[in-house]
Amino acid sequence: MPDPFRHYEGVPLIDLPADEGFVPSLLYYSAAISATKVTPTGGRYALRVNPSSGNLHPTEFHFATRGLPGWEDGCYHYRPSSHMVEMRGRGDFLKGVSDAPLVLLLSSIVWREAWKYRDRAYRYINHDIGHAWQALVYAAGSLGCATWARGLFADADVGERFRLAPDEWPMLLAEIGAPAEPRLAAQGEWFGGTPNTLSPEVAAYPLIEEMHATTLLGETPVVPSAPALDDFPCDNFGALARRRRSALDFKPEGRRMALEQLSGLLNLASRPLAKDWEGRFITLYVFAHRVDGLAPGLYRYWDSALHLMKAGDQRVIAAALSLHQDLAGNSAVTLSMIADLRRAFDRYGDRAYRFVHHEAGAIGQRLYLGAESLGFQATGIGAFYDDHVHRWLEIEADAGQVVYHFAIGEAIPDTRLAPEV
Repeated sequence: MPDPFRHYEGVPLIDLPADEGFVPSLLYYSAAISATKVTPTGGRYALRVNPSSGNLHPTEFHFATRGLPGWEDGCYHYRPSSHMVEMRGRGDFLKGVSDAPLVLLLSSIVWREAWKYRDRAYRYINHDIGHAWQALVYAAGSLGCATWARGLFADADVGERFRLAPDEWPMLLAEIGAPAEPRLAAQGEWFGGTPNTLSPEVAAYPLIEEMHATTLLGETPVVPSAPALDDFPCDNFGALARRRRSALDFKPEGRRMALEQLSGLLNLASRPLAKDWEGRFITLYVFAHRVDGLAPGLYRYWDSALHLMKAGDQRVIAAALSLHQDLAGNSAVTLSMIADLRRAFDRYGDRAYRFVHHEAGAIGQRLYLGAESLGFQATGIGAFYDDHVHRWLEIEADAGQVVYHFAIGEAIPDTRLAPEV
């Protein structure tokens, strides 16, 4: 198993307070360690604020600053294992890229995920980017700052600008509209650092590399930025973000959800996303198991309303479609996210494959926090029988592609959780 934490050796380190100051708070509520689990053999492993398939965390948080109060202009990498920042270089790394005072680059170390999930990991790393993106959006929003996501950029240029290690791929830029003030003057200087060895052996995944290669852009399109402030619609965002966990299973006869609560979650999932690629490509289908005021059945969420497709108990089929995982049937509701790949590809070519999964992950992050705010728990499900899902949802060939499942309910307590850090 690869080391889940990347760090750069031989660079200046900045120790961060937990939640004091703009950058420390932003990272504390979007990317930091939030809890640990203890295995039966006494081993310990970390959980983070942003979720990841298999808790493998291929996503890395890099950022560059220009005119950000209290920070030298420079290029940095976040080290979540110790809530510290590694300064990789001084100077203006945002020239010609962005006018924002703070830009985060979300990158992926794909083989850290493929170690477990093989070629299917390319879906999961893009889900994870979507989750991390919305974690940043809400953390920034709680601090009164707007965020603008950029998925249209020249990959090689961004990778070189942030001096990414060879096994990291740039996936998404997040411009944070923090108020700019006079900056700390900085002379250009590069510290670099040596990336730690994540595993003594690295396996190649040619199919993933081929898929990723088709999504690369050689030039950055000119797209106007339109930062948007997106606050999570609850006052206790920080507490929700820090206590969010991925449920391992749900109580089969657990707490029921009210129709009003489900409607609120679906509305939250459908709110606009501030990004440089146009359109929304995901349609939600709902397996309603235990919702007061709504008969059990399969529904399509369209035009802000639920439309019944199949009446009756859907628990067995929901679990079967989700790779026979009981949690998809034990939940109060399970959602299936279907992407209009044809429309997305017509607009953005193969790059669209990233975008539909980023959107699915962003929706998932909203549902995670929304469920927590209602006293429920949730979990993303990336494993399902694609073709069987299409048939059950009556999706015609090439008319849509299932990209993510998501379950919400009353979680069975996880006894392995250690006290929060």
